[in-house]
Amino acid sequence: MTTATVGEQRWADVHLVMEPVPVISYRTALTVYEESIMGGRFVGRGWNASGHINYYDPDALRFNPNKHPTPQAFWLEVDGQLLASHWEWKGLEKQDVERGLHAVVTLEHKVRPVTVRVHTLLDGTSVIVRWLEVTNRGTQPASLSAVYPWSGVLQSTPRWRAHLPDKNAPLYSVGYMANHHWGDEGNFQWQPLPSAGYRVDGRFRRNRHRHPMFILVNNATGEYFNGQLAWSGGYSFEFDLDADLGTTDGAARLFFRAGLDAPAPLRIIAPGETVATPEVHLGLTTGDLDTSINAMHDHLRASVLMPPSRGRGGWVEGAIGPEQPFTLENVYYEMDTAAAVGCEVYFLDAGYYVTDQNDWWPTVGDWQIDPVHFPQGLKPVRDRAHEKGMLFGLWMDAERIGSKSRTAQEHPEWWAVEYDGVGHSWNVLDLTQPVVARWMEDQIVRLITENELDFFRLDYNAAAMTPGYWTSRDGFVENSAWRYYEALYAIYKRLRARFPNVIFENCAGGGGRTDLGLVRHFDHTWTSDWSIAGRHFSITNGMTMALPPPLVDRQYGGGGAGGYMSSDGDYRARMCLFGRPTIGWVGPAGTARNPLLVAQVRHMADLYKKFVRPFLNDGRIYHHTPTFDGPEPQGWGVLELASRDRARGIAGVFQLSSPRGPEYLLRLRGLDASRRYQVTWDNSGQVSEVDGFVLMKQGIVIRLEGALTSELLIFEAV
Repeated sequence: MTTATVGEQRWADVHLVMEPVPVISYRTALTVYEESIMGGRFVGRGWNASGHINYYDPDALRFNPNKHPTPQAFWLEVDGQLLASHWEWKGLEKQDVERGLHAVVTLEHKVRPVTVRVHTLLDGTSVIVRWLEVTNRGTQPASLSAVYPWSGVLQSTPRWRAHLPDKNAPLYSVGYMANHHWGDEGNFQWQPLPSAGYRVDGRFRRNRHRHPMFILVNNATGEYFNGQLAWSGGYSFEFDLDADLGTTDGAARLFFRAGLDAPAPLRIIAPGETVATPEVHLGLTTGDLDTSINAMHDHLRASVLMPPSRGRGGWVEGAIGPEQPFTLENVYYEMDTAAAVGCEVYFLDAGYYVTDQNDWWPTVGDWQIDPVHFPQGLKPVRDRAHEKGMLFGLWMDAERIGSKSRTAQEHPEWWAVEYDGVGHSWNVLDLTQPVVARWMEDQIVRLITENELDFFRLDYNAAAMTPGYWTSRDGFVENSAWRYYEALYAIYKRLRARFPNVIFENCAGGGGRTDLGLVRHFDHTWTSDWSIAGRHFSITNGMTMALPPPLVDRQYGGGGAGGYMSSDGDYRARMCLFGRPTIGWVGPAGTARNPLLVAQVRHMADLYKKFVRPFLNDGRIYHHTPTFDGPEPQGWGVLELASRDRARGIAGVFQLSSPRGPEYLLRLRGLDASRRYQVTWDNSGQVSEVDGFVLMKQGIVIRLEGALTSELLIFEAV
């Protein structure tokens, strides 16, 4: 498979050798992964980022599965048995598909009546996609109690200690979002990987505000593994490093597995039924952290994310929320303000369906327009938004029905039931019931069609630190997550096809479901409610490691218990340039608009739309300050965006809390050392021409005296 991408070539291939045992070599860009079936075990044989198949000395270069107790390339437990052996090879199929090369290995178990089809998608980037199809060939229901779509030994590193500077240096460091609570999404941190087991959890053993990703760096070889799980339920990433210096070959072996986490069974598979697992997206690169991050972003654009609605993304939004009554006076004031500062979308957030704003939470589920605040319905509001050149939309917490809603009174059996048998504290709909899933989808369709929406915002205000919900099936207490998200993903796949011109935004209590499984069906995602400086920076910093910037919603003001009053306005506005902006809290209804504030925000919106957005969709991001210590980031925070052709870019330099000095030496990374650039200092408006060599190699000094201040530099080739 050879595919052209923006200014580059993408290439992928699957090579099979049958003797002495079947060995499959997956090659995509310069990433190579190999696996075999050996003695009834389907095992990983190694990775490299050099682009080469292990050919000349395969026995020496490929991992020997007999040297690790768990070498299997996937982890599957059915009916109380770990199916790690006794597999029979049934063949390999390859097919060119729209977004790459699709390979499927079929295996049949010799003892249990189970067939596994191992799916691998190569899109020509450095990232490989893996998922499983599991079929019950028996006559009785099969209980699937554990599944990790990808596992095995990532690497075997010989003589690893000789490559490290001192005896205390770790061979591996693993990076992930260290905090799993609301308001601290994107808190990326490195941790040394011990010579022991290590696991990272989310959405079951830990809270839901942790993006399901990891980055693993081999400090001896400079290789970066970057992995994400496309899954909205409970998950676990496990690592087991065997780096005992007493081994005879001096090698360290790193096992991993990535998969679902919930009370067993995860799924009851009926006779003849086939179920598909979530996908694991795993890539390998050499270079540095941003090389790995931008490679993952290229992959997500190439084979995960849908084309943006209306032909482009990055819409600038404004809204009115439940913090104030939805009177027409308030709605129109906020709408007029949104238009004045340059918004392109205006939507009504939670509360348009109730007269008393205090009831916005318990009355979700009755998705009617409040006749007191909107006696003529929403047509006058929609028409006014369109007259001002903005699209119009609504918010919906579609997966809940509140305790005061008419729907809950009529259908209490629609609530998902917790493991105590009675609890449904978050009023979540049980989408494992087909009638409930159909009802929810019908409500979304009705809301969009009746109100002629251009924009739809999904919310999900539910917790995760519980075992979740269950159903009784074939004598088992089955965890509901798999069937729930299977139904949810299918709903939004159909909705996107039905409403191609509606912009779909994903929000989950602010940053609660940013995973690829859900985000792939949306135009962008609300990565956090928090907008207070300087944690606002660490959220933007970390979430743009996980997702390409156009998908990362950032807000000016609003949310976060006072984000609109923390730091100066330029600081808050400039944070929005490194994601997808939403503007709120420019001023409450009944007050005169501050023209200085309006001009400040309008300047950001214009700069975003005219300069940044044209290159943002396929541009590069660079994290000059990738990690911070403590719950509130201190010192300097620096982000850079650059066009793929290196012709233009911006750099935001932020003094966070507790300044560590007034000057920062900035060396740009995304420009061209052979070109010359016009540089604009946004604070002063001063302009000069500087050689790219100076900007990249020598650097320029940025001076900021106080905490929570910033400078924006704008670069354009001349």
